[in-house]
Amino acid sequence: MTQATADREDLAEKASEFLLGVLERMGISADIDIKDDTDKTVLEIQTSDTELVIGRRGVVIDALQHLVNKAVYKERRDEKTKPLVVDSGGFRDKQVERLRTLAQRMSEKALQTKQIVELQPMSPHDRRIVHMAISEIPGLTTRSEGEGEDRHILIVPAAAE
Repeated sequence: MTQATADREDLAEKASEFLLGVLERMGISADIDIKDDTDKTVLEIQTSDTELVIGRRGVVIDALQHLVNKAVYKERRDEKTKPLVVDSGGFRDKQVERLRTLAQRMSEKALQTKQIVELQPMSPHDRRIVHMAISEIPGLTTRSEGEGEDRHILIVPAAAE
C-alpha cells in the first residue's frame, strides 16, 4: 500500500468517525460504509432514519457533507484531495437522475416555445448537473443568474438569443 493510499484511508476513517459523532448528537443511530472511488470517497450512511439524514430537498445531507469536508480538510488546504461525498439511501444518484429528467423536460419546453425557461433556485452542485445535461442538447445554452440562495438557471434557445 502506498503512502497516498494509507493517507486517504486515514482521512476516510477520520471523516467516518466525525460523521458518526454528528449523527449521534442528532439522535440518529447509523453505520457508515466507505467506498473509495478514483474521483471521490463516498461515506454511505446506513440507517433506518434515512429521511432525517437527507432532510427536505437534501439540505441536511448537504450540510453534513459540508461539515465533514471542512472538519477533515481544514489543515490540508494546500494538498490536492478527493472530495468526500456523504450519501444515504442512494439519494445522490436519485438526485442526479431527477435533475437530468428536469433538464430534459425544460429543454423540450424551451425548444418548443422558443422562449427562455427559468428554473427554480438550486445549489451550485445541482446547477452544474443541469448545465452539463443541457450542454449536450443542440440549439440550447444555459446561464446562471441571481445571487446566493436565489441563483438559478435560464435555459436559452438559440432563437431567443
